[in-house]
Amino acid sequence: MKKNIIGIDLGGTMVKIGLVRNREIIGEKKIEARSENGLAPLLPALEEQINDLMLENGVNSADLTGIGLAFPGLVNCHSQKVLSTNKKYDDACGIDLNEWVRQKWKTSFFLDNDARMAAVGEWKSGIGQGTDNLVAITLGTGIGAAAIMEGRLLRGKHYQAGVLGGHISLNYKGQTCTCGNTGCAEAEISSWNIGDKITGDQRFSESLLAGAGRLDFETLFGAALHNDGLAIAIREECLQIWSVAIINLIHAYDPDMVVMSGGIMNSKAIIIPAIQKIVDARAWCPWGKVSVKASTLIDKAAILGVTYCLEHQL
Repeated sequence: MKKNIIGIDLGGTMVKIGLVRNREIIGEKKIEARSENGLAPLLPALEEQINDLMLENGVNSADLTGIGLAFPGLVNCHSQKVLSTNKKYDDACGIDLNEWVRQKWKTSFFLDNDARMAAVGEWKSGIGQGTDNLVAITLGTGIGAAAIMEGRLLRGKHYQAGVLGGHISLNYKGQTCTCGNTGCAEAEISSWNIGDKITGDQRFSESLLAGAGRLDFETLFGAALHNDGLAIAIREECLQIWSVAIINLIHAYDPDMVVMSGGIMNSKAIIIPAIQKIVDARAWCPWGKVSVKASTLIDKAAILGVTYCLEHQL
């Protein structure tokens, strides 16, 4: 029997929607998130894209096993409620998404944190297959993280265990984060503040980056490849910050493997060896070495994870 499940990865910048059949994505849609405007204004466009995806693949509501949504915030996966947000979809705590799905498609619904669902995707369908001790870290608009420990998905009593890895303080004198903490890994360097990091440097006016149309990680790493001094310096700072964050997660969760994902992993040939070297040198792991790997699922991990969890209790 064919099982058709809609998976939604509600990112801060882009929303990705996938139709999953027997654990394979057979159709996809992407739309701009505009997360600063809230979730309610996005629901009509989301409904339209889901219906189009179903129509294009010959699926109607009766054929749906369910809809799963990976959300960038704290989520109670048992009550199917968003508990807390952080500058993305800040109206979501007051929206009954289970009821929205029931009214529109009359099917089952599952909701959980996006980084947690990406970890499940890597564990069950990606490079994490074969290990039951895994940390996944996503370098997206912010920094997401989640952990699998001894074959169990870490959630915790208050549903925040494992997923606040981007908000572990690295610098008590650092930047104030959107979460209210100081010196978080995300506040030190992430997509939402990389532009300010670049333009605030006194070397900016003489850098190749001064003539760039947009200032993001792709532009930064590209300029570094052209031996731009500022780009090389900030790239090295990024690698150090990400490495320290990963070492903290290793010390907290004792994984065999750390899987890194996000658009910046287009530069994985530079990122993975550099971070692996630092982790090998600094992480306290007397049993051996933690393997640092790039995701093989690119931007599909959360969709595959949330659709898996809709069918399997973790």
